[in-house]
Amino acid sequence: MRIVDFLCQLLEAHAETLRRLAALLGEEALLELLENAGDTEQAVPERGDAFIERTASRLLAPQRSGGSAYQQLEGAVHEFGLPAVLEFHLWAYPHYRAFIESPIDLESRIPGPGGDTGTALVEEAVAQAQAWVRHLPLPSQLGLQAERAAHVPWLRFRTNVLKRIGRRPMGPVY
Repeated sequence: MRIVDFLCQLLEAHAETLRRLAALLGEEALLELLENAGDTEQAVPERGDAFIERTASRLLAPQRSGGSAYQQLEGAVHEFGLPAVLEFHLWAYPHYRAFIESPIDLESRIPGPGGDTGTALVEEAVAQAQAWVRHLPLPSQLGLQAERAAHVPWLRFRTNVLKRIGRRPMGPVY
């Protein structure tokens, strides 16, 4: 699996998270939360950046190179059919941005079943998603509901990506 394919899966999970939160809170309320969180957004990126730097050396060199990775990402995001404002927040997702702003070639391949790089990438993505939701300035009575709603797409993400890299998707379910 290439990094660009991993990122498409990551963006799909985050798009579904945004959809679920919009259904739970209402789109207007979610947009207000996202705007307010953007003013103080600092919680997630540092940890993700350091992780990505450590992981970069364990990725396999790309077999080909070109601008097709960015086209693939753009095409995938448009297929999600999010409203324009939510699509903007999808592109602004900190963990995604950490990959895009890193020197990692998006055509790099994640090593298959012989190593733990793929599993580490997946677990870090899920941890970053959980931290992102917890960082939202949600009313306390909605916090747990929002975390549960947001967790479902990331379980699917974890299963799909681990299968694609040849790992067993078994693990704790919360």
